[in-house]
Amino acid sequence: MSILMVLLIVAVGFQITRTFIFTRFIKNTNELEELPESVSASIPGDSVFNKYLILSDAGESNSIGTLKQVERVLQYMKIDYDSLDISDSYGIDPDKYCCIIFSFESLDFLEDLITYIDFVRKGGSLIFALRPVIDPHFREISSFLGIDSFDGIEDNARGIKVEAPLLAGIDEFEYDLGFIQNSSINVKLKKSSNTRSYLSTFNGISLLWQTDYGKGRFVVFNGTMLNEKSNRGVLTAAISLSRDIIVYPIANIKMVHIDDFPAPIPRGIDESIMEEFNRTIPQFYREVWWSDMIRLAKKYDLKYSGFVIENYGDNTEPPFEMTGRLDGENMLVYGKELLNLGGEIGLHGYNHQSLAPEGFIKQDLGYNCWASQEDMEKAMEALIGFIHSVFRNYSLKAYVPPSNILSDMGRAAVIATNEELDVIASVYLPNMEGDVYCQEFEIAPDGIIEFPRISSGYHYGPEEMWSIYNGLNTHGIFSHFIHPDDILDPDRSRDKSWSELSKDFEMIFDDIDKNYSWLNSYTISEGARELIKYIEIVPYIEYSDNEINIYCENFRPDAYFIMRTSKNISGSDNIEYRRFNGNSYVLTLKESHGSIELEDE
Repeated sequence: MSILMVLLIVAVGFQITRTFIFTRFIKNTNELEELPESVSASIPGDSVFNKYLILSDAGESNSIGTLKQVERVLQYMKIDYDSLDISDSYGIDPDKYCCIIFSFESLDFLEDLITYIDFVRKGGSLIFALRPVIDPHFREISSFLGIDSFDGIEDNARGIKVEAPLLAGIDEFEYDLGFIQNSSINVKLKKSSNTRSYLSTFNGISLLWQTDYGKGRFVVFNGTMLNEKSNRGVLTAAISLSRDIIVYPIANIKMVHIDDFPAPIPRGIDESIMEEFNRTIPQFYREVWWSDMIRLAKKYDLKYSGFVIENYGDNTEPPFEMTGRLDGENMLVYGKELLNLGGEIGLHGYNHQSLAPEGFIKQDLGYNCWASQEDMEKAMEALIGFIHSVFRNYSLKAYVPPSNILSDMGRAAVIATNEELDVIASVYLPNMEGDVYCQEFEIAPDGIIEFPRISSGYHYGPEEMWSIYNGLNTHGIFSHFIHPDDILDPDRSRDKSWSELSKDFEMIFDDIDKNYSWLNSYTISEGARELIKYIEIVPYIEYSDNEINIYCENFRPDAYFIMRTSKNISGSDNIEYRRFNGNSYVLTLKESHGSIELEDE
């Protein structure tokens, strides 16, 4: 009898855990401590800090695009700068600056070019962020730039090859990539110890090099791709070459998002899954896919943020009905295990219809438009009600727009229906149609934290890793998202089986773990809290021959920096440090002022 009673109690307990009764007692795991008040260091009155100058030409389209990226990267690097059009630059004193960046093509429009050559000779740095055209002024100074000879311009210079350590964490990268395309001068560089090449095109045209002149240096980018947001990591690295030692802040964040999760799982059979795993679609996701995701989370210290879809219908008109019990149980089982992994649940959609009015979406997605903000709000309320019917005390702090499309009306609807909302996470890079919600890392005027995802998908390939490397070098952020149903779509899966995709997916994390093992893992809300520290900190970096002082306004512990130098560290004060490849360190600043001492080379 006692054995039967025990079995009965176990069975009842198991059944209760599969119902919603016990969710009434689940503690909200998504409450974060408030950020501490920021503090500011006292800065000695005799401190000297670097300032950069950008020169551009409003009459050149390439100049305008490159200027936008240069300014944004300097802002993220927290480097003080002035920006002038070349028409307003005559008579300026270059010696006010440690580095000048040319963001224009035609040197002939610069009346006093010799002044800038002399600026380098005396110890300054001059960066060409955009390939010059071959005009008389270029011919006049080409030898100063480390060029032995040149022969016209190649307008279809494809691909990229890393020839010397440049991007932090990457020693090798060589691919004939069509999405990396430049207009470049066919140059032959001087064979000299004063000139060092860092990047070339796949077919061998020198793309980025540094050459010493007098006490200073030229840094030349012989291409046009730095006018694109996707290449900001290269631009950050090129700017880093302006000094033997450079320090700039990063966020130090690693996160993985699962869009459409938890969400309804299709019933029935997929032939390829049945052939490979002998399982129905729900069985595959439960016993194979989710099991692999849990394994990866534990192996690579990942925290998943899942963004809930209630259903996959196309209804954009009220009423918005609740889903059936099977989908609610699916939400309970997967949601509970996601939270147990240290993950987070966020908002995605009542359905997968992007919150956009008629005419807003330019892609051919087959979505229905929404008639009003009121209808959007009712749909969001239905989604929130569904999640709270399972996890009634849970704070929903983050929203991901379906298909990364969100109109102003939709944004207002999402905020209006959830006073706990802190973060909107869409995408970092724009699309060709121009209809995605493209973000920067910033706090919007209404207080919402804009936290874009930089990369996506299960595939390990050069295009995906190029996005990841660039994001890590500029921001110190790995922010990646996937969809569970990518596996079922031949286009998104590229006709690969889950056995193939899972190996690819693991290779991404293997690469990150190998080259950026210092990254801290967060959910979206935790990461957003850290992002505020990165956005609001204002560092002042003082460089001397063998010492660096970092003074910060709006400092909150811990603050993180990348330092690029070939020197070894001999000591530090209030700074922890870790070398992660030949010329890169990650620094952890513990107080509002810290210092680093370097050994002589």
